Amino acid sequence: MQKEEVKAILFDLDGVLVDSLDAWFDVFNDTRKHFGLKPVSKNKFVREFGSPIERDTKKYFKGRTIEEVKNVYNANFRKRKRYVKLFPQSVAVLKKLNKQKTKLGLITNSTKFITSTILHHFKLKKYFRVIVTMDDVKRRKPAPDMILKACKMLKVNPKNTILVGDTMNDMIAGRRAGCFTVGYKVRGDNRIEKLNSITRFLNQNPNRT
Repeated sequence: MQKEEVKAILFDLDGVLVDSLDAWFDVFNDTRKHFGLKPVSKNKFVREFGSPIERDTKKYFKGRTIEEVKNVYNANFRKRKRYVKLFPQSVAVLKKLNKQKTKLGLITNSTKFITSTILHHFKLKKYFRVIVTMDDVKRRKPAPDMILKACKMLKVNPKNTILVGDTMNDMIAGRRAGCFTVGYKVRGDNRIEKLNSITRFLNQNPNRT
């Protein structure tokens, strides 16, 4: 991918722009309690964090529908949203990319309600031209549907798009869609340890590893 070919950057939300691990841990166990189930340990939850709701429902809420689990997630998130923290570099990076006229999109396996709650609280919505949540597609990450939908809305080719995520689900989805994947503390086509390192891919040719 050459410099002039980078037309858009798609960001995951949880684990990339915000730290929502503690909030989601509580939401998950609140939901388990709601359905009369025992809580899971923090270590077990961390290993599963970021999986699509289909997997959560099938594995941890047997006998419940995706819609039931989603609604309880939304209700419990209202009580736990104060535990979500904005990563220090997020706003500065989004501002810089916007000044450079880079098209930005957000893709997340979270619900539309939870995503809107976080974006409103931290005033992040204004930075994104498109936002795609689990409610907007039939298949969630690691399927490529979210990315393909976002690229279509942005009118860019996936091969001219960088996907930034922090899980293997993100990296798999990005590769399936044909994007150049940048893993935030996880292996992708390239890897970064600090979020502001993403800006370097607009100034040099990113190479697949």
